[in-house]
Amino acid sequence: MIRPLEYCVNSQHIKSSIDTIDSRIVELLALRQAYLNKERAFTGKECIEADSVRNISNNYAVMARKFDLPTEFIQAIFDQINNYFNQDYTTKGYEQQ
Repeated sequence: MIRPLEYCVNSQHIKSSIDTIDSRIVELLALRQAYLNKERAFTGKECIEADSVRNISNNYAVMARKFDLPTEFIQAIFDQINNYFNQDYTTKGYEQQ
């Protein structure tokens, strides 16, 4: 459970909430992958076009500002996510687990 910060009265409340947040992040990443797979089924494309990448990068900057986070931090996270999900597992020698 994510306890509202104002109701966290000890470190266990904080740790429990962080664990739940981390779990939800992983859940959302898996959901994002499912949507990407569905999109690829519709379009047959593995890679995002250059114009789309620029638009997506602008969206990351907007999201970062909205939540008062460094743009570079958010961009780096999404770059890693996109690189991982767009890599060719066969040619790179990786397999999804």
